[in-house]
Formats: sequence, C-alpha cells, structure tokens
Amino acid sequence: MSWHILLLEDDLELTRLIVDCLSAEGYVVVYAHTAARAAQLLHQQNFDLVICDVMLPGKSGFCFVEDVRSSFTGPILFMTAQVSLKQQLYGFELGAQDYLLKPIDPRLLLAKLKVFLPQEKPQFQPNTELVQHNLRLDAHTKTSWLGDTRLELTTAESRLLEALLQQFGKVVTRDWLFQHHLGKFYDGSDRTMDGRASRLRKKLQAIDPAWNVVISWGEGYYLAYTPT
Repeated sequence: MSWHILLLEDDLELTRLIVDCLSAEGYVVVYAHTAARAAQLLHQQNFDLVICDVMLPGKSGFCFVEDVRSSFTGPILFMTAQVSLKQQLYGFELGAQDYLLKPIDPRLLLAKLKVFLPQEKPQFQPNTELVQHNLRLDAHTKTSWLGDTRLELTTAESRLLEALLQQFGKVVTRDWLFQHHLGKFYDGSDRTMDGRASRLRKKLQAIDPAWNVVISWGEGYYLAYTPT
C-alpha cells in the first residue's frame, strides 16, 4: 500500500519534477495549483502528507494551511525560496512539520519524506470485494456483477469502476485518473477518460438504470445510485 501525498505548487515544471521523482519511489502524488483546488482534493480524498508552496496565486500556502489544519492531521511540509526566520517560525506555528528550500533537491525531498512517512505503510488485510447496493467488484479477479448479471468490461473500464467504487459518492479527479491510469498529466482537453466513463455508464444502465457515472464538470467523475 502506497503513501498518498497532496502537492500544492503553481510552478508546472517543478510539479512535474516532484511528481515524477516521488512516483518513481512508489508514492502516489496528486497535485493542485491553487489553494482552493487543494482544499477540494483534501475533502474528496484521503492523504497522508501535504507538500505546500508558500507563494501561490490568490490564497497563500500559509492561509491554506491555516484553513485546513484543524481537519487534516497529517504532516505538512512547506516549500519556499523565502528563508526569513520570522516566516519559518510562522509556518511552524501554523502546524507545519518542516521546510523545503527552493530550488528543490529531490534527494533531500525523499530523505525528509522518509522521516515523516515510514518506509512501509502499515498493511491492512484488504477486502478484495467492493460492494455498493447491487453492484460488486472483486479487485483480485477483476470481475464485476450488477445484480445477478456479470458485467463485460474492458480492463480500462474495470479499473475506472474500481476507482469509483473505492471513493463511492466522492469525486475521483481527472488529474488522478490520468496520472495513475494513463501515466501522464491531464492537459485540459484530452477526452480519453470521458469516453471510458461514457462506455461504463452505458453498460451499467443497460442492466440497471439506477446507476450513473456522473461527470463533475472541471473536476472528474463519481458513481451515483438513484433507485426509482
């Protein structure tokens, strides 16, 4: 089981560097470029650690941490090119655990993560069967059933359904799906995942119209069940 990290950074090049570096070491990284988007992601997903830039467009990283610290209890690392003692002390007062000074050295970043996140995440015996109402999926065999009918899904559709069931009722973001299912960043125009969501929706509704794969515009998708 991998550690999940939220990265809040508005520099796209630095974002790619950190995501690539951490992903290569087995971390799952979801990124946001604004404090507002990061707050949404924290509400929608479970994260183990936050890496947060200080200077951001709109709300600063300090304001973001002040807003979320009462609800997010994991470690927070600030990134900044500003090194004044006053600012560092202010960050610690807000509840941050450490600072990373820009330019970021990936080796130092990994070393600091290992301080706050053990090499091995505590393992829990997984329940391979995901069930919501009359829909179930066996994550081990990759077979899924709607009522008594087996769903004939492609591998890509099955992976999407698994992600939606794991976060049932919550939005699974396009950014996350593109990174972890397609191995690339979402560029804002690629409709590959929209096509998968549409095909999955049709297959579900052909058996039970109560199911829907809903597009949350500008964010991603979620699975909804509305019996008549």
